[in-house]
Amino acid sequence: MKKSKSIAIASFAFGMTFWIPLLNLIFGLFAVIFGFKALSNIKKNPEDYSGKWFAITGIALGAIVYIGYATGLGICFSGYKGICESMGITFLS
Repeated sequence: MKKSKSIAIASFAFGMTFWIPLLNLIFGLFAVIFGFKALSNIKKNPEDYSGKWFAITGIALGAIVYIGYATGLGICFSGYKGICESMGITFLS
């Protein structure tokens, strides 16, 4: 029987959208959710599921999105108006 890695590949595919502004917030969340679901499936049924590294990479790429936004917001709140402008949130500065 062939092992399924479709959820892990979906996580990786959503994670690869980390560079698309605003859509990456939604797709990054999907990447993390699908990645953890894939890892859970792999741990429970390793004979039926595979794609561990696709899932891990999807989680990492999805996390980069939120780390980047959190860092940008932190710098913006620290008083760097240029960062606020480049993020499109000038109303916060």
